[in-house]
Amino acid sequence: MSTLQLKLILLFRSVPNDDIKLRELLKKAGFIERFTPYLGGAPGGRGPVRSEEAREWLEKRRNEAIAELTLAVATIAMLAAIVAAVRC
Repeated sequence: MSTLQLKLILLFRSVPNDDIKLRELLKKAGFIERFTPYLGGAPGGRGPVRSEEAREWLEKRRNEAIAELTLAVATIAMLAAIVAAVRC
């Protein structure tokens, strides 16, 4: 899963507070190894997750996604206004 897909998920879901759900989201997104420093590559990936760091990183990705969506909507609105002005 790419970072873009992760950002799309985070637009509609909040960053989980539960460690189990956090681990599932990180594993689904393919970022579990990044936050399990010692046993991330081990079968089952049962190493301790650096939860606070992972939540902070996911929250930053979520904020980026919201900013990118806002910019996209503003750009589309601006283009619609330009097209409307040209047609008149």
